[in-house]
Parts: sequence; C-alpha cells; structure tokens
Amino acid sequence: MVQMEELNIKGTGAMGTMLVAPGGEGHPNMIVVQCKKGYLMCGYLNLAAAEKFGDAAVLVGGADFAAVLKNPIKGMTEAAKLAGVKEGMTGEEAAAVLNA
Repeated sequence: MVQMEELNIKGTGAMGTMLVAPGGEGHPNMIVVQCKKGYLMCGYLNLAAAEKFGDAAVLVGGADFAAVLKNPIKGMTEAAKLAGVKEGMTGEEAAAVLNA
C-alpha cells in the first residue's frame, strides 16, 4: 500500500510518500519526503546512487513521517551539504533547509 501525505515543514509544504512494508509483513516502511531542492529518504534507498545523480538527499531513519522528521540525520550527499544541511540536524531541520 502507498500512503501520500502533505507535510508541514516549518510553514512550508513537502510531500511524504510511504510504501508500507514493501518486503512484506514485518518489514520496515520505505519513506521519501520530497522538498523543493531535494529529499529525505529512509535506509531502504541508496545515498551512493543519490550522489551519482547529483541529488540533494538526506538519509534519516524512522518508521513513519513523524519519526523521519524528528530523528537525527544519518548521512547526506554533497549536494545536500552545499544546500546548507549540516551534521546533527533533525530530519525536519534538513527538510526546512531543502525547502528554503
């Protein structure tokens, strides 16, 4: 099942897309939060591929949209760094940078 939700990121919108347990029952969800200049992604997705394509991508863990926004980021591409994302930010803080 696919869930899509408009998320409020510090007064701006971002589109959250979640594939619920794509590997079957008991598997984690696959989550992407699309912002104006890039996106947040879960560990199912690949930072190396995002880097190859020049995407401003940020890796954040979480089982749902709220957790992805609350949790600290785990990694990012060079384009995300150039956009202003910094180590130690939460997903919401990184999304705000990518939505500016």
